Amino acid sequence: MREKESTTAIIFVRHGITDFPKDRLYCDDVEDPSLNEEGVKQAYLAADMLRDVHVDTIISSPSKRTLMTADSIAKSTKIQIQTDAALKERPFGIWDGLYFDAIERDFPEEYLAWKKNPIGFVPQGGESILDLAVRVKNILDQIISQYHGKTVVIVSHVGPIRVMVTQSMDMPLEKYRQLTINYGSISRIDYGRRQNNLIYMNLCHI
Repeated sequence: MREKESTTAIIFVRHGITDFPKDRLYCDDVEDPSLNEEGVKQAYLAADMLRDVHVDTIISSPSKRTLMTADSIAKSTKIQIQTDAALKERPFGIWDGLYFDAIERDFPEEYLAWKKNPIGFVPQGGESILDLAVRVKNILDQIISQYHGKTVVIVSHVGPIRVMVTQSMDMPLEKYRQLTINYGSISRIDYGRRQNNLIYMNLCHI
């Protein structure tokens, strides 16, 4: 009889919504917004979806919105939160905190270069999607190795989650933006030696 392969379950949770304008780039090192009332509810509902799941550890981006989301899950599961800066959102360097129309107006050449090469373009002082992919793959590999056979909740942001799911499913990185990851949603991938299995994706209370 073939022995069933041991897998590591990773549950990706996107933080709840904030009042930060959707047409601005986040600037966590300066502003680091908290969840708003709706975001707190989304965090609670994410925790509620995991209430019957045995969780071995919770690892969160250190941003305030992710920690607030992780705290709801920690209270539900009685598991202490760990933080890792490798799970933070992609930084945009000199563009951090700017509105998209201001980037297009004030950095026209760079803006066009970004649109032509969305995964390879590097804003001054920031990261490309290719850089982000290396960063999150390294931390995900470490987590899977350290917690082999266990269940890990990772609380992060839309960019890192999209990229980690894309990589795990062997999709072209250029397709990462085609994945919908809503605020407060949970997605699970079981990682094995031979293959990874997508169990569910973007589950949330709407």
